[in-house]
Amino acid sequence: MVFQTFPSIATLGVNLIKQLTPCFFWRPVKPQLVSAWMVGGTLMLGLLTSPLSFTDALEKHAIPKPFRVVYRADYKGLPISATGIRAFSYVNTENDQRVYTLSSSALSIFAKLEEQSDFTLEAGNARPLFYRYDRTGLGKNKNTRLNFDWPNQLLIDPDTKETWPLTKALVSDRLLYQFQLQLDLLNAGPAIPVGTLRRYNVQDEGTVKSYEFKVLKETLLSTPLGDISTYEIIRSNDAPGRQTRLFLAPDLEFMLIRFEQTDADGEGFSLMLEEAFLGEVAVTAEQTAAP
Repeated sequence: MVFQTFPSIATLGVNLIKQLTPCFFWRPVKPQLVSAWMVGGTLMLGLLTSPLSFTDALEKHAIPKPFRVVYRADYKGLPISATGIRAFSYVNTENDQRVYTLSSSALSIFAKLEEQSDFTLEAGNARPLFYRYDRTGLGKNKNTRLNFDWPNQLLIDPDTKETWPLTKALVSDRLLYQFQLQLDLLNAGPAIPVGTLRRYNVQDEGTVKSYEFKVLKETLLSTPLGDISTYEIIRSNDAPGRQTRLFLAPDLEFMLIRFEQTDADGEGFSLMLEEAFLGEVAVTAEQTAAP
């Protein structure tokens, strides 16, 4: 690619962090306690990280084991990169309700991003309770907090007190739909027919957006942990000119292995798995060896 003009390195760093927002970056952060109307007076009792596959005692669908995954992100082939961490955990409340947390972080020398979704699981559907987004560093900082008040069918910004109606029974926040995709494939797999479609409603403040994903083909990826068999999945209703591809590994509970996104102007970025833990057990080359 030939550039006639070139933005500053600082600007590129900020853009990288901004573009990482819809991607699969999570990092273990201290779970936020949702308000009492959400879970009947939440008291966090302890973090559970079972290394075994499990099904919730009340939830009859398979659920991914707690995980932590580290990715390297590269932007436009430039010597600018970020480290992204994706994590999934859960806690039990004093009234025996299980609250799950999906968290993410992206860190470069220019900026830092953290994102978090607290949710419950009901009949295989992730139901958001609380969403948090924080971006700091060069450029304008951004902070978002959203409470999902399901009894009153309202989405609430606790900082501004602004509210929006929750018009759909099945909806994800800007982070949670990614876990819902993994959950759906885990319960449909391990063999997923090519052409399979999955659609999700994503609540972005007062707007509900539709995200659609299609299983394109099976792909063998070479990674720092060895060759891994994946399903290549595209977002089939992407913005005009944009191409988004995800590579999920059925042998690792449909963990994200690689992510690629390219815009109409040729700009884009990619993610590649560097290390991963299922429960507290490190994923090794022996585990990922393709048959």
